[in-house]
Amino acid sequence: MDLSPTESPPRRRPRNWHSRTEQFRLFWILVPLVFVAAWVERTWWSPTPTAPQAPIDTILSRGPLTRTIEDGVTIEGEAGGGAAPAEPATPVRDAAETLADATDLALVRDDTVFRSADQQAWFAIWKRLQEEVAAGSPPRGREVTFAQLFAQPRSFRGRRVRVAGTIRRLQEVAAPANALGIATYWQAWLEPAEGPAAPIVVYFLDLPPGMPAGMRVEIPAVVDGVFFKRWAYQASDAIRLAPLLMATEPQLPPRITSGRGQTPIVGWALVSIGGLLATTWLVLRCAATSQAPQRHLPQRLDADFRAVTTTDPREALGRLATIEDGAGDREPHR
Repeated sequence: MDLSPTESPPRRRPRNWHSRTEQFRLFWILVPLVFVAAWVERTWWSPTPTAPQAPIDTILSRGPLTRTIEDGVTIEGEAGGGAAPAEPATPVRDAAETLADATDLALVRDDTVFRSADQQAWFAIWKRLQEEVAAGSPPRGREVTFAQLFAQPRSFRGRRVRVAGTIRRLQEVAAPANALGIATYWQAWLEPAEGPAAPIVVYFLDLPPGMPAGMRVEIPAVVDGVFFKRWAYQASDAIRLAPLLMATEPQLPPRITSGRGQTPIVGWALVSIGGLLATTWLVLRCAATSQAPQRHLPQRLDADFRAVTTTDPREALGRLATIEDGAGDREPHR
């Protein structure tokens, strides 16, 4: 139908953003977009899953042992066979120097408990660590895994390493007589962050202020220390092996969570969803405010009405009657 020039097209009725129909309409438009964005982030930017590591058997078959202290054995001897893996013929060596003389380190034996032949290298490393603490911040070690330390003890012996995990047990143990003034150590059992369910044993000279100790603790920590040997200890079921580290004290991050099943992409997806929902709420709020009826109030509520002339209605009606009577008495002009 053609509209005449004088006719105007019908005016479109504005949307009522207060109505539930419009609000549900916006909701079902934006919510699918949120799920699509989360799916895209999880599908295209999620990290590639790593293949599960082969289990590491830490049991060592040995003869009868005599336990004299908790988590320690006191016999000497070489490994009598067992599950300890053989080190590769050409181990990968770190370029960093060792913290003890090579002759002393050569006397250290893996898959054994503490031996008298280990003490020369043991206290030589403690001396270097004390000197580095007195001089300033010690150098940072190379980041390694449990599997690397367990499989290549000769490659890492006496060298700086760095591991992260959760301390599950922390207790004070006595130190043998020495010329360094070390009376006790803090023995920690560290569950590695990336590795099997097997501990790394760490000996500390000191602890940070306020750090709890006990047989059952849960303390996330990072250890910058020195690898000493693959140590044999008496576990509840058998004789087992664990990497043994030496460090001045643990580093406690401000906050570390286990993070199992969590990735940075998931965190960004949650932030994006929260931002999109907040934006939707702001849009609905602004739309509702703009469509609300506006009330025009007088600018001045204390206006002065004294200059306004008022008339009594009865007086006005009397004047009107007088005028009508006068008009009736007059004779019309001929």
